[in-house]
Amino acid sequence: MNDLSKVIFPPQCPGCSEILHPFAGQMFCSLCNDKINFIKGGICSICGTTFPDSPAENHLCGDCLEKRPYFSYARAVFSYEDIILSVIHQFKYKRNISIGEMMSSLMADFSFPDIDFTDYSLIIPVPLHIKRLRERGFNQSLILARAIGEKQQIPVNFSLLKRHKFTETQTGMHKAERKQNIKKAFEVSNKEKIAGKNIILVDDVYTTGATVNECAKTLIKAGARNVSVLTLARVFQH
Repeated sequence: MNDLSKVIFPPQCPGCSEILHPFAGQMFCSLCNDKINFIKGGICSICGTTFPDSPAENHLCGDCLEKRPYFSYARAVFSYEDIILSVIHQFKYKRNISIGEMMSSLMADFSFPDIDFTDYSLIIPVPLHIKRLRERGFNQSLILARAIGEKQQIPVNFSLLKRHKFTETQTGMHKAERKQNIKKAFEVSNKEKIAGKNIILVDDVYTTGATVNECAKTLIKAGARNVSVLTLARVFQH
């Protein structure tokens, strides 16, 4: 029945809506696939930013040398541009959950550099404020987190980290503005459940790192041993 449904309702490329072969196992058409940039090459050993003009070896970037973030690693699948930007917008703002499920499956199967999932015992999605959650109807980070948790057999808890402060949308804000906007926006609801744990924090897009670093700071100060960040995409400002 599943095969028949694929013939009657063949999959579409989320980037351009082109009809795909029902049994080819493609997520994107060939044209869109050529426009997608997976993150590769030399990256910062901590925050994961790329070094387009440097050798392939990993090393620390200037920002992480100047002030280390609270998270140990931040890794992403894609560069946030072109097709991936469009697809994430469809998922996040147009409530296209089917695209979100496709992307979460891809994220769950991705091999993130320096991340050994056996080292982690808990996955936490970056939370939305209740007001934003009611507006959107879902937390996109939770959908991504659940896919990773199911694949890696790691429990996901969406209630331990709360966003108790409502913040303005950070679109268009510079790094310093984002950092100030998100300051003290999160709290831990049960410190005993995160004490001593290595935690994976999941979000959809890493822009400046202000949000995930504030989350990591909150978790570390509440007793977490280590926090690593995984995102679907990453903004690069080279």
